Amino acid sequence: MATKRSNAYAKLKTETSEENEEDLYDAFKNFPPLKPAERDPRFESQLIKRTPWREIVLAVFLLMMGTSMYVVALLCHYGHIHPKRVSKGGFFGLGTLVFMPGFYMTRIAYYTWRGHKGYSFDYIPHQ
Repeated sequence: MATKRSNAYAKLKTETSEENEEDLYDAFKNFPPLKPAERDPRFESQLIKRTPWREIVLAVFLLMMGTSMYVVALLCHYGHIHPKRVSKGGFFGLGTLVFMPGFYMTRIAYYTWRGHKGYSFDYIPHQ
């Protein structure tokens, strides 16, 4: 009958030398280094590049609608609009839900238009 060890695993004995350790740490030494601005063509879209005008207009509309809902919530909070007629929490919540996607898509469109690296109209969801 086999005896049970106190620990489940035992360390394997290996021969180590300086050359083997360098090979282990430098596993990618045979590959050419990637340049920081190099793009992998496998991940680039092969479709015709188009400007998604409908999505940009929707993004700007959502941004303005969310901002206006924030303004109504602030006016209600400071007493310029009577709080019994409107709910400042509702306007703040809906304003947040509308503002966030509008800001996200408008920011991508703006940075793409300005020519920043890493931004493309491909990152804007479209139909």
